[in-house]
Amino acid sequence: MGPQKRIIREPLSQIREAARLAMKGRMNLLVISCILYSICVTIPAVLVGQISGFWRYAEMVMTDYANMLADPFGNSFDIDTQAYASSMASSGLVLLVMLLVSGPLELGISTIWLRVRRGKEALADMVFSGFGNYLLSMLLYLLRSIFIMLWSMLLLIPGIIASYRYNLAFFLLADNPDMPPHTALTYSKYYMQGNKGNRFILDLTFLGWYAICYLVHYLLNSAVINIYMSSGNDMSFFVQYLISSILSSIVFAPLVAYRGVASVEYYHRVICRNPRP
Repeated sequence: MGPQKRIIREPLSQIREAARLAMKGRMNLLVISCILYSICVTIPAVLVGQISGFWRYAEMVMTDYANMLADPFGNSFDIDTQAYASSMASSGLVLLVMLLVSGPLELGISTIWLRVRRGKEALADMVFSGFGNYLLSMLLYLLRSIFIMLWSMLLLIPGIIASYRYNLAFFLLADNPDMPPHTALTYSKYYMQGNKGNRFILDLTFLGWYAICYLVHYLLNSAVINIYMSSGNDMSFFVQYLISSILSSIVFAPLVAYRGVASVEYYHRVICRNPRP
């Protein structure tokens, strides 16, 4: 018999309301920490892609493809095998960088969300606190990614189910810093048994906010690119993606914070813990 757990049956609006109450007066902290988290996850990978030549290859491929579409009889779409091999190696480097930093950063942002919901002091630089438990957080991220990827190889739906099965793993590690990664995944699987569907529906309730954020991001990104290019400068794929990543981190930060604190509220209810002991 496992530890005590609950099957969530109450209206999900109660979870979102509890999250909003916890966020009152702490929105600046949450937004800044989420921007830091998003930038630190994406920007290193973008920079590695630029250094290794990935973005130059992507730009070359897209240019050749656009030329072929414009004149299908006058242009052929040829792939430079050497450049392709180089781009695959670059992609591997990008994935490696993401593996090395994503786990500790996810542990750090999870710690902030937990402390905010529990009414405890939190600082934006706690985003980097996960590096103090580097090995376990990195291994947890790696194992979780492998399991989700393996299930996704069957079909998309098993992969989505797997992502919700291990949804609580980083909260468990934040509460139990010495917990082995496989144990965190096992407990998450246990707690989410019977709760995955409800947790998925909770995420669906944020879709409207995501649509608004996507629209705002698209408009801002288009405006910045148009202003840059109207000055007579060419914009490389690298610069476009860099600008897009930074704007995305800023625009989506309030929503990421809202969903994160709501996830913590859900976590507390599932494990039968009072967030304010």
